[in-house]
Amino acid sequence: MTRRPAARQAGPAAAQQINSVIDLWLGEQLRHRRKALGFPLQEVASACGISVSLLSQIERGLRSISMRTLVALAKQLKLPVDALIRNAQNTERGRKNEGAVVRAGKHQRIHLDNKGILKENLTPPAAPGGVQVYRAVIEPGGSTGDALFFTTPGGQVGYVIEGQLELFVEKRLFRLSTGDSFYYDGLTPRRWRNPGSTPTTVLWAMGPKPP
Repeated sequence: MTRRPAARQAGPAAAQQINSVIDLWLGEQLRHRRKALGFPLQEVASACGISVSLLSQIERGLRSISMRTLVALAKQLKLPVDALIRNAQNTERGRKNEGAVVRAGKHQRIHLDNKGILKENLTPPAAPGGVQVYRAVIEPGGSTGDALFFTTPGGQVGYVIEGQLELFVEKRLFRLSTGDSFYYDGLTPRRWRNPGSTPTTVLWAMGPKPP
């Protein structure tokens, strides 16, 4: 008998668009630093001349950050802006000078510590534009959060290498485990979490945006 994922209501369908992986990474760095210093959103936003709403969206990866705002935030949070920019460029574009092979341990990584997620870009620089392959390691209880999100158009296929995954797609919940695969379009509202007691590893392949 073929096993089918369980499905049920997954809560409100309101979703927010994550602008890009690099915006998510920068937002995480700024949020971690602000909290480590004990600064409230209002204080940092006011000091940098931006709204609390904008700062909140930046920290969650929902808005791109201008260079002027990044410099102001880095100064307020006592962060080396040059290092932030360099790491961001390496994460997003540093692979351009490499070739068709990326050796083990050399893939670009993004740590989303407060979410319990390590994301690794496995795509060699020579791959055709728009094709991306990622590996995500999700710690027990790790998740993208309670809110649904969506990204950009294009098909996305996932494969659970090991562990368990709860995948919320719009109003449905799929309970996945080792060996299961799934598909959705990038514009589909979704969220996911690891409900198990061991790390979950998922491989994602993302196709180019449609013409």
